[in-house]
Amino acid sequence: MLAAFSFTRSNIAVITLFILAVSFNELGSYYLLRTAGLHDIDTEYSRVQVFQTTDPRSGRPIEAMAIDPYFTQSAVFLDSDELVFDYNKYYDLAEHFKPGPRTSLMIGGAGYSYPSSYLEKYTGSTIDVVEIDPKMTEIAREFFRLKDNERLRSIHEDGRIFLNSAPAKKYDAVLMDAFGSLFTVPYQLTTIEAVREIDRVLKDDGVVILNVGSALGGEGSRFFQAEFKTYQAVFPRVYVFKVHKEHSDERLQNLMIVACKSGNKIGLENSDPAFAELLANIARYENDTDLPILTDDLAPVEYYNSLAQNLNLQN
Repeated sequence: MLAAFSFTRSNIAVITLFILAVSFNELGSYYLLRTAGLHDIDTEYSRVQVFQTTDPRSGRPIEAMAIDPYFTQSAVFLDSDELVFDYNKYYDLAEHFKPGPRTSLMIGGAGYSYPSSYLEKYTGSTIDVVEIDPKMTEIAREFFRLKDNERLRSIHEDGRIFLNSAPAKKYDAVLMDAFGSLFTVPYQLTTIEAVREIDRVLKDDGVVILNVGSALGGEGSRFFQAEFKTYQAVFPRVYVFKVHKEHSDERLQNLMIVACKSGNKIGLENSDPAFAELLANIARYENDTDLPILTDDLAPVEYYNSLAQNLNLQN
């Protein structure tokens, strides 16, 4: 268990970290965050900064992880196991669209915040986590309370390579959290070829849920629009939810795409208040873009995300 967060001159070096894009990473509505206990770690793939700060909404202490200048990829409360980021809660919608015990696949581990929550909440389910960076899993164990569990399997491999060789119809749910940074979106997981592999590894009534940092409309929405269109080319039913419904469509934010392998209509009502709250944030989106679907031959996600970054920095 990590010690509670505090500022003391004798045992903690206090620094100031400038974090932008507050809506996307959900770590605040102000810009200067006082942080402490900084660990600056180089891995084979990233420079990772782990630090302690306070959640701006609740004022509670958190441990956070950042791998780029603007966004925070993972965080845990120091005083509880609740999820810090609201977008993580939307992965629970797999229970609405595919009820019952599940075999799940999560691509993108980082601090393993959601996999840990999943194991606690769904005691009859298992989860495979594909995280390309073995050091990330070590960091999750050291700083984010990841514990060994026979129902969790960590695979240190590129997500696309794993998908290409995974057994068909193995998983009830695929949860994608590999797009947490606009600087490092792995294009090979965005394309129609990758989406077809996701469809292949899902059971006939399976569901895929992915987090996309993008605007819903306007110039900063190109990545989302192209990705949504790509999923529509494979899955018969595709929905999008705004994590913060009150945000304007042109604002960079967390958008959750939910795609169902079955063509059967699934209602968007649920008697459980937690699920009902999530489902109420469905966005009424008509994809009439003329952008091409993403393919292995053409997936300009860096260009699309550079437009979103520039617009965000201007606001």
